[in-house]
Amino acid sequence: MSKLHLAVDNTRAQPAPRAARQSRPKILDRFAVRVMAPEVWCRFLHAEFRNPEEVAAHFEVRFSTACNWWNATNRPSADKVLIAMVEHGPALAAALEAEMGERRAA
Repeated sequence: MSKLHLAVDNTRAQPAPRAARQSRPKILDRFAVRVMAPEVWCRFLHAEFRNPEEVAAHFEVRFSTACNWWNATNRPSADKVLIAMVEHGPALAAALEAEMGERRAA
């Protein structure tokens, strides 16, 4: 069986025209997301769970961690957010939308 060889001749190729660089507006303020993450998570937890004990049991975290989330002191790690996205996607999206709406209005 013979091998197939590909030969590329780019000696006659013309360089692609370059478009002028334009600055783009910042689509996502990553710092703002980091700052508002505990509030979004807190809003989500209050909408979906009755108390920090329920949060601790559901996400398999210590009670102190659940209390920190419940009071918007800390934000969760990525694995907990992914679990929430899979199991409670619409509620998490609603909490994010509500927080973003409040920040836009302010």
